[in-house]
Amino acid sequence: MAFATIVARASPERMEYLVRETRRAQWVPEGHSAARFHNLREATRAALRPPSSFRA
Repeated sequence: MAFATIVARASPERMEYLVRETRRAQWVPEGHSAARFHNLREATRAALRPPSSFRA
């Protein structure tokens, strides 16, 4: 059984979807271009990853 997980957030204007989780997260309003993750753990890591300027 295969599952695909996407990451979304609510902005004041609309829903936004995570497109890329390398270096800097990129959020777009189109759900069809959202990055798909193999499991919930990978999706959570990508969503909660701090920007590089905050990392040690």
